[in-house]
Amino acid sequence: MLTFDAPSLPSPLAIRECTRPRFDGSLEKLGDWLTDLRAAGIRQSGPALILALEKLRRSELSTSRRLAALSALKRPLLKTCAGLPKPGLAIGKAVSLMSGVTLEQRLDRLMFVNLNQTLRQIDRQGCLLSNREFRRRDWTMRNLFRFAKRQIRYAALWNTPLPEKTWLDLHALHVYLLAQRVMPMSAIAPVDSGTGWTDPELEYKQLLLFGLAAHLHPSLVRTDVFLEGLAGWATQTLLEDPQRMLGRIRLFLVPMLEDEPPRQLAGPLHAAFRGWVLQPPYSFIHRIDGIGYKIDSPRSPFA
Repeated sequence: MLTFDAPSLPSPLAIRECTRPRFDGSLEKLGDWLTDLRAAGIRQSGPALILALEKLRRSELSTSRRLAALSALKRPLLKTCAGLPKPGLAIGKAVSLMSGVTLEQRLDRLMFVNLNQTLRQIDRQGCLLSNREFRRRDWTMRNLFRFAKRQIRYAALWNTPLPEKTWLDLHALHVYLLAQRVMPMSAIAPVDSGTGWTDPELEYKQLLLFGLAAHLHPSLVRTDVFLEGLAGWATQTLLEDPQRMLGRIRLFLVPMLEDEPPRQLAGPLHAAFRGWVLQPPYSFIHRIDGIGYKIDSPRSPFA
């Protein structure tokens, strides 16, 4: 079961009475609370939203109520994060990696944990999901990867540490979603074929590529040209069984039991491990090596 162990959670005594979570699963009370919160300002809304999300995570709610609550909290959370000061902005340098995660990171992390919990609650309902339930599941999955992406990009941009278990939870999520593909539920296509359904494997590969590049070439991931190329590279990227790659050199490893992004192996792979070998396209490898290789557009039919 996922947990949230971010340090320095705010004390309820530090938050004004009007901004303490009081909704107890009632969507009407949640709406009233968010109305009060809008007038409280970012200094109060950030810690208050953390307490609200932690309370939601611990609450016994139906899937519909949990989804409605997360949907209602999402916009205030994003607006609060947009208004929060960034690390080192005032002094023109990034915070030390020893400084811990920021309030914005804790908010994103808690939203991810709640969404992950909700996804599994949806799947426990059974294999015969209606088209409406598929849309709810897709909304949950899409936002799950969105908040994972926010965490990883924030850490790379502002040189901050990631909350603990960020990568572990992503690797576990990928394994979970792979297992769901073989379930009868996953074989049922949604009726509304015009909806842009989320491809979880593509999302996961984009995060792996970003994490690898951020580790090897931190300045690269701050450029627009790199971000624009991620989707195209991810479609060409493979996740291989380590057993098939024994003896090969210069591999990118994704150990699923480590709370780390992909890493490069200098020598040959001598033993299999629990995880995958990441095989990006040559255009991505050239880019992180600093070679001015032309990036194919992710929308190109020849990518």
